[in-house]
Amino acid sequence: MEICKKKILFLIVFLFFNNNLFADTFDELKNIRKTSYLDFIILKIEQKLIQRHGFLRAQAMPLRIQYQNIGSQVDFVEKDSKIVINIIGTMDKRRYSKKKYTPKVSDCNVLRNLLFYKKYGYNIFQKKNLSLTDDYMENNFKSSFLNNLSLSDKEQDFIVTNIKLKINIIDPVRGNDLFCSGLLTKDLN
Repeated sequence: MEICKKKILFLIVFLFFNNNLFADTFDELKNIRKTSYLDFIILKIEQKLIQRHGFLRAQAMPLRIQYQNIGSQVDFVEKDSKIVINIIGTMDKRRYSKKKYTPKVSDCNVLRNLLFYKKYGYNIFQKKNLSLTDDYMENNFKSSFLNNLSLSDKEQDFIVTNIKLKINIIDPVRGNDLFCSGLLTKDLN
């Protein structure tokens, strides 16, 4: 019986000291290592993009490039004072080993439009339609990616105008890779 009491007392003392160690670590993380609000905004944009990768899954009747993989990364480039969003789309190897297709700049814009605005922005003949204006894209991005962040309108405008996109469409079959870049709400080239 005496041994059982000693084990219980030891266990209680052990748990007490371990809990204090964990509390010290969280206090350190909370008080010493501060995350900037910019890091938080970048993380939110990146998480939202990852959630939207599903919009580009295979279609039963393909109206755009079919991708086997989509990747995205959001970084802050301090020397340029810009948020840079890198998106890589790998074309479906099985599909494009049977069909010949060379990606076009409009494919970069469609990829951007679907990820950020949930719209194609082009008709089936790759002609740009007028549904995605600069104002629409700006307002849609603010409401979808910058909502609930307690940012002023001026801060939101500043963020939107200082986001640069770099989109790379990779053709794993023929090597006809395409790289496009530009501002978030403007046509990519």
